[in-house]
Amino acid sequence: MNDHATDSHRQIARYRSLIQVTAVLSRHVRTDELLRAMHAQVRVLFDTPVTLLALRTPQGGWHCLTLESNNLSEQFIGLRPDGLLERVLEGRLRLENDLPAYLERERLGVVRVHHRSDLPSTLSWMGVPLQAGAVTGVLSVQSYALNAFTPEDLEFLELLGVHLSIALENATLHERVEREAHTDPLTGLWNRRRFTERSEAALLGVRRGEPHTLAVMDLQDFKRVNDEFGHDVGDQVLVQVGQMLDRLTLNGGHVFRLGGDEFAALLPSREAEALRGVQDLLDELRDQVWAVPTPRLNVGLAPAYPEDSVSEWVSRADARMYSAKRQRQQLME
Repeated sequence: MNDHATDSHRQIARYRSLIQVTAVLSRHVRTDELLRAMHAQVRVLFDTPVTLLALRTPQGGWHCLTLESNNLSEQFIGLRPDGLLERVLEGRLRLENDLPAYLERERLGVVRVHHRSDLPSTLSWMGVPLQAGAVTGVLSVQSYALNAFTPEDLEFLELLGVHLSIALENATLHERVEREAHTDPLTGLWNRRRFTERSEAALLGVRRGEPHTLAVMDLQDFKRVNDEFGHDVGDQVLVQVGQMLDRLTLNGGHVFRLGGDEFAALLPSREAEALRGVQDLLDELRDQVWAVPTPRLNVGLAPAYPEDSVSEWVSRADARMYSAKRQRQQLME
């Protein structure tokens, strides 16, 4: 077989590999899963020890995932006015088979994006832009050897970059649709649908011996706020309350707006600890500056039991919340 036929067969095999890689990437609808799958699949097309996927952050920096010698590392790099990644996006850099000489000639410094200082330095470097919809990034493959890549390698990396851009855009859209389906549009908290899902998951944890406490809350006389100050002010109050409640997530909890002025929190702790956390929050709420008289939260706490259903668990918390509400109303009369 002559050299031309050998090259043709090799290219056909490589295109088949590219199709297989594309098929693998298309099966992932979550960005984190897609990024990790991409690293594994790049090695199907390139004999290279290093792959880098860098996605632009809203602040202008980079979220980098690097696979080097089977070590996957994650790093955030701040905004750089003129770096290798920026040059790829600007169309000024694609392939350099002597990276040290290029850096010296261009008087560029580079940031090493992994924690293994014992590994060799990159000598050959390729990078292509990832641009599709809201996705902006760079896909790079690197080698410890000089003159490791060919123009054909760059062509296949560009083709892979096109498919990866589309897969990333699809994953981003899927996550946005999923997030909107589970998020309250006013407060940004999770909604009732998500509450049901997370409650079921929490009860599974309880059956494994993991404590959980449910806090159900509503705002005392919230209708009066809307009537006296208007619904726009009422919405501001709900948003501010939601921001306060979101602090409960700092210790692993989940917070939800169930509808109207009703909120809930799933807290991964026993009732006594959950009560302390909620009480601290109520104290902070009273110290806030409000556009209306300081709102008051009625709270009902209920620990979960292994035999509980979601409805039974919620009913106990609801009963305690309404009891607290009645007591408060009686004191106000």
